[in-house]
Amino acid sequence: MKIGPKIALFYSLITMCAIIMVMSVFYLFSSRYINRLYESYLREKAFITAQKYWEKDEVDEQSYRLIQQKYDELLPQAREVLLNMDTLAHVKDTLGKYLNASQQERLFHGDGTPVTFKYKKELGAALYYPDNEGYFIVFVFSENTYGKEIQEHILLLSVTLVVISSIFIFFIGRVYSNRILTPLQHILKELKRIRANNLNVRLRSYGNKDELDQLIVSLNGMLDRIDTAFKSEKSFVSNASHELNNPLTAIQGECEIALLKERSTSEYMDSLERISVESKRISLLIKSLLFLSRQDKDILANTVEDVCLPRMLREQYVGRPRIRLSSTLREENDFIVRANPYLLGIALQNVVDNACKYSDKDVEISLFEKEGRRVVEIRDQGIGIPQEEVELIFQSFYRASNTRSYKGQGIGLSLSLKIISTYGGQMGIHSEEGHFTTVSITFPLSLAEE
Repeated sequence: MKIGPKIALFYSLITMCAIIMVMSVFYLFSSRYINRLYESYLREKAFITAQKYWEKDEVDEQSYRLIQQKYDELLPQAREVLLNMDTLAHVKDTLGKYLNASQQERLFHGDGTPVTFKYKKELGAALYYPDNEGYFIVFVFSENTYGKEIQEHILLLSVTLVVISSIFIFFIGRVYSNRILTPLQHILKELKRIRANNLNVRLRSYGNKDELDQLIVSLNGMLDRIDTAFKSEKSFVSNASHELNNPLTAIQGECEIALLKERSTSEYMDSLERISVESKRISLLIKSLLFLSRQDKDILANTVEDVCLPRMLREQYVGRPRIRLSSTLREENDFIVRANPYLLGIALQNVVDNACKYSDKDVEISLFEKEGRRVVEIRDQGIGIPQEEVELIFQSFYRASNTRSYKGQGIGLSLSLKIISTYGGQMGIHSEEGHFTTVSITFPLSLAEE
């Protein structure tokens, strides 16, 4: 079942449950009121009956005519049972037939109000009537036929209203649900039209600032990410193919040249050496591509441990030419990062190797604390990066326009960024073309202390 009918059905069921409850309460209270009203008529009939039989000698003729008239008009279909307390045995049998012990107690020791009861299909009223002629009990019985007809009519009317209301409410719910779902259907229709060749299309916002607008904003954000990922994938495949094609072409050309004619051993050795160099280049490129294609959870699955970053940098770079290492940290153990030491070493090495490659001057590696963060800063005084290309430098295979004369694949920085990000760090670049490049790797203080 689709959402529209579900909403209409759910809305109808809730509303109908409320209506049925209201109608049920109304029917119950109406029935009780009808029965109580009829019981009051029976009590009055019991009084009138007693007055008719035992008050004739105590009232004037006009008053008695009024009693007789009222007796004839009130519940003429009622039947009567009159008991004289002088016949005690018969009275007990009759009382036990119609009244229970509690009702008999109220009959004789109550306030003189007739006691109402139910006998089979009839309602009844019993009155204890002491008179100067003796002690009597009046029973009045009558079936509430008219009241039952009213109750049946109310029940039929209630059921009819419930059925009609159900149909009407479901129709209203269906119309309302369709109205609610119209924007969603429009969104779905627009999403179905988006294909790989038009990922730049975005959903139109209604400007209502409601949940639907939030959904549209979220979907547009998702489309932005998909578009970016799709473009990155195409660029990745294109660049990877290009980077792999160059060494493969070199290997193929070297093999063809070597096979043109017989050569000396030294010439074959030179060819094999060049083939080996290109093969290693392919191997390194493939390893980098495989690493870039892995998910963060795969990286995190590698063994992690507490890595003292100052010690790692000192072991790797102290003594190497053109690299100067400095630290303003009070102790080496102030900069501990929980990471895979091998991967973290690769990330740092890529940045340092780039600094050395694009600069013929010393490379400075500084460790310090700034604004609650631990920072590794790598600074060179080399060719720098054009200002408009700084934001693109972390993309896979991207190389700045002023690096064409240098060897490289454009993978190192993107690889380093992925590793650093995986372990909670951040990378930033500040550069001025022709003067310097500074790469800052920062870790939150709380993360470094874990």
